[in-house]
Amino acid sequence: MRQVRCQAYAHRDASWVTRRPTACSAARSRRVERELVAVDLETTGYDAASERIVEIGAVRVRLGADGAVTIGERFVTFADPGGPLSPTIARLTGLHDSDLVGAPSPAEAVAAFVAFARRNGEIPWVVGHNVGFDLAFLERHGFPADAPRLDTADLASILLPSAASYALQRLAADAAIVPDAAHRALDDALTSALVLGDLARRVRALPPLIVAELASFAPLLGDATGAFFADAASDVARNAWMQDASGEARGVPLGAAGLSPSEPAVRGSEPSDRPGRRDPRAREAPREASPLRVDDVFAVGGPLAASLAGYEDRAEQRLLAEAIERTMRDGGVLIAEAGTGVGKSLAYLVPALAQPDERVIVSTYTLPLQDQLVRKDLPALQAALGTEARVAVLKGRPNYLCPRRWQVFRGSVSTREEARLLLKTLVWRTATLTGDRAELNLLGGEGELWPRISANDETCDARRCKRTPGGCHLQRARDAAAEAGIVVVNHALLLQDARMRGALLPAAEHVVVDEAHRLEDVATDAFGLELAERRLRRDLERLSHAPAVVSALRDPLRTAQAETLRMAIETALSRCGELFAALAALLVPVDAPPEDRVRITAGVRASDERWLPVELAGERMGDALAGVASASDRLGALGGDEDETADLATAAAELGPARAAIARGIHEPRAS
Repeated sequence: MRQVRCQAYAHRDASWVTRRPTACSAARSRRVERELVAVDLETTGYDAASERIVEIGAVRVRLGADGAVTIGERFVTFADPGGPLSPTIARLTGLHDSDLVGAPSPAEAVAAFVAFARRNGEIPWVVGHNVGFDLAFLERHGFPADAPRLDTADLASILLPSAASYALQRLAADAAIVPDAAHRALDDALTSALVLGDLARRVRALPPLIVAELASFAPLLGDATGAFFADAASDVARNAWMQDASGEARGVPLGAAGLSPSEPAVRGSEPSDRPGRRDPRAREAPREASPLRVDDVFAVGGPLAASLAGYEDRAEQRLLAEAIERTMRDGGVLIAEAGTGVGKSLAYLVPALAQPDERVIVSTYTLPLQDQLVRKDLPALQAALGTEARVAVLKGRPNYLCPRRWQVFRGSVSTREEARLLLKTLVWRTATLTGDRAELNLLGGEGELWPRISANDETCDARRCKRTPGGCHLQRARDAAAEAGIVVVNHALLLQDARMRGALLPAAEHVVVDEAHRLEDVATDAFGLELAERRLRRDLERLSHAPAVVSALRDPLRTAQAETLRMAIETALSRCGELFAALAALLVPVDAPPEDRVRITAGVRASDERWLPVELAGERMGDALAGVASASDRLGALGGDEDETADLATAAAELGPARAAIARGIHEPRAS
């Protein structure tokens, strides 16, 4: 058999290196072409069990080994739904009842499509956008339920992790694909096929190591999806081998590991790890006084009027900006109220930029507004004013990816949702410089899985993080904030900093609280207690299936303790049901909606007969959680993989708020 050179890549000590070339069979480089059928349906509604098909459009597709798509034979047929179309469907599709008169029945239309799709007695891959919707209707009328499926919406969510939308028309527009008509079956099927080609090219543009990793986990999303990524991995690897004609080992760019090539592979997580760094709360030497004055900036014919499109002179905005400028200059507290359309953001950002030797913290209510200030408003304003102030955004721990916890998560992936989040973040890590969740478009259960890979780990050990490729995104954000003149945060982080006596944010001379009327609600969340059944059950289940527990069950020296921990968790889950049943009886009055709040006063605790079951159930729940914590600590003390043990400690620590809520909210409430 003819031998060709191939090259393997290995990861060692947070850098990418190459092993010596080895021989591999020519079969490894065989190029695979796939025959597919792209399909789309128009229906009378969304429920496959009760609604009917009105149109089927399909096109034969050949997906080349290089990702190129060749369009072949086309198929289209109407189907008579047996009743009139709703005005909404008629408007959406452009179809009329007269178009469907005399058309085949839905069953006959599906049979015709099956005959079109089948080749050599087999159904090829079925491709579509949210193709599960189409297949549910087709299978109702006899289409094979085991047909391999490839969903372009799924693929797009992985390969375009930061896309604002995964709608077919939006993906087509981004790929410069212009369909003849949207929401018609044949045109949408053709568009899906062309989008598939665009996605196939995108995956082949990724680094070989990343594509190989995608291929290793993609089978969890289905056989066809696994084969799609495996084909891409083979093609990318083949091209890499062919390009390596010199015979010298080639390294993978650091960008393949989610690192910027200009950044070191290993970063210290503490400021002291880098010589010459100032203390995060230290201030820069005073700079020259800023020439910015609010009167000049907001003047008719001033820099804002000259540079910002659509700028309007607003007297209220100027008055607010002048008041903020005066307060920052003279000191004191300013409380101001301004209606919608006044332009509050510019009114406080201009005075903030006029403080060259003083730090300003700007706090917003929502993360989207925080991002808007940093990515849109401040860059536009600085361009208009000619300033170059350092600006940083800082969010709470849960908003940042933790590369170390991501690696632990990678080793425990077993479900479809877990695999999709892993693949999406794997692609995202090749591009992100911030690790900020806001860059990701998380779908469905992906958002619920995010805490498993976020930096929300109070037991974080800088020593472990230093060994992780990519370093700590959270620490980099904190370092950037320590160097910035304007730091944009949100109310939740501002109040967490207050609760932790200034441990989270750099020192600042001025604080601007935008949407301050929301501060009370955020303070309730920050300083209050919360006990949620769904979250408590989720945290217990997560601890039960933590990688350290799974590994311990395979280790004879730790099996008994792992089983003890799981038994303690089962007890806690049982007690959980008892506690929330008792709380439901107390907190949901018969004549009030469930969302109404009930104030638990000393009188209620002393005289309401429903309180005693809550107190008893709370005591049992507290004891059960204490047992879980003790069993988890004992298992961790037995050793094992360091990262898995750290993840176990983190999972156990996430039960802390529930224990505190039970202790302080039920057993030791404040007098009232």
